[in-house]
Amino acid sequence: MNEQYDVAVIGGGSAGIAAALAAARRGARVALIERHGYLGGAGTASLVHTFCGLYLPGNEPLLAHLGLPSEVARRLITDRIAQEPVRLGRVHVLPHHPMLLAAWYDRICSGTPGLEVKLHTEVITVSLNSTRLDQIETLCRGTCSQISARTFVDASGDAVLAEYCRQPWDMVPSCELQRPAFIAALQNVDAGVLQNEGPIALAGQIAQAVSIGNLPQECLGAHFRASQHSGEVFVTVDLPGGNDYDPLSSRSLSAIEIVGRKTIMALLSHLPDFSNAFVSAWPARAGIRESRRWRGRYELSEEDILTNATFDDGVAAATWPIELRETTKGPRLLHPHEPKAADIPLRSLRAAGIENVFMAGRCISATHRAQASIRVMGTSLATGQAAGIASALLSGGTTDEILPSLVRKTLRELPTA
Repeated sequence: MNEQYDVAVIGGGSAGIAAALAAARRGARVALIERHGYLGGAGTASLVHTFCGLYLPGNEPLLAHLGLPSEVARRLITDRIAQEPVRLGRVHVLPHHPMLLAAWYDRICSGTPGLEVKLHTEVITVSLNSTRLDQIETLCRGTCSQISARTFVDASGDAVLAEYCRQPWDMVPSCELQRPAFIAALQNVDAGVLQNEGPIALAGQIAQAVSIGNLPQECLGAHFRASQHSGEVFVTVDLPGGNDYDPLSSRSLSAIEIVGRKTIMALLSHLPDFSNAFVSAWPARAGIRESRRWRGRYELSEEDILTNATFDDGVAAATWPIELRETTKGPRLLHPHEPKAADIPLRSLRAAGIENVFMAGRCISATHRAQASIRVMGTSLATGQAAGIASALLSGGTTDEILPSLVRKTLRELPTA
């Protein structure tokens, strides 16, 4: 079976959802391909419970992006999927509930004309015709299907199309990779545990347990956040991954999942304040922060982020600091020289060697440190929206020469929140 679309989007996380919605709203017939049984990516499958990168740096939570990112932020609050934004240091985040978010994305995507969601589906091969990608082959429970499209968006997080298309990609050595996060949902937690001096007391209990060898070192960076539901808390730990950590290896990924569950269970068993708590949800997958990155037509750099760079073809805003998590000791933040956003150019969302492939999310063309800023979910919504608009325009016959200016014009005309 060969299905025909204008745009095919690989990956149903924040970037892929935004790309698919943006393209469909431009009149394109779109396929959104996701390997899990629900959409949302890190924000659902990995239980990442805050949107970062939605707001400009500063004292007030001012939305940074026109169109979909601001629409999503506003509607999540209105629909009680998210709470009000919270300030963390120099930045703001939007706390949400992953399980509610998954069902919310179902409603938004199923209600969009021209958008077809394909869950439990993965790309396994591609068909190239010189400098164009013509077709991908997908697999769902042993059944293969062919999908042809005029344009494609790689929002897989792992730059899977770069590998399949034999295009150049980058990944830093294991010792430099951002460490993976493992998040679980806990129930039956006493409300007072995280109030007043509670977090300090918890930190002391963890430090004591680590010092006598009852808990591993990575527990020192454990973070707890209460959800909007009484008695529910999300706990996050960063995992070392090992000296040979490879986020593209089944051996490494299997070890991370097993160690993550073991670490959370150890935390519960050694914290008196959690004696009555239990794990109510494991993530479908650990939170991988970094793997392959496309080598595109422009590589966004650390300097671009720190100097608030602007570009003639800027189509999204990088508003989050460079968040380095190369160890399990917690984040190290590098803030821009001025409290404002940097541009992300359309060239960083375009494959260098293939005419009709765009990228969005954490696998765009960026250096290791620049990726530590643009990988977050709010920014991924923005790069996804830009890639979706560009894909729809290119599939509709827009030429390469006028594409950047037309994408920027389209973005400027989008409504604010």
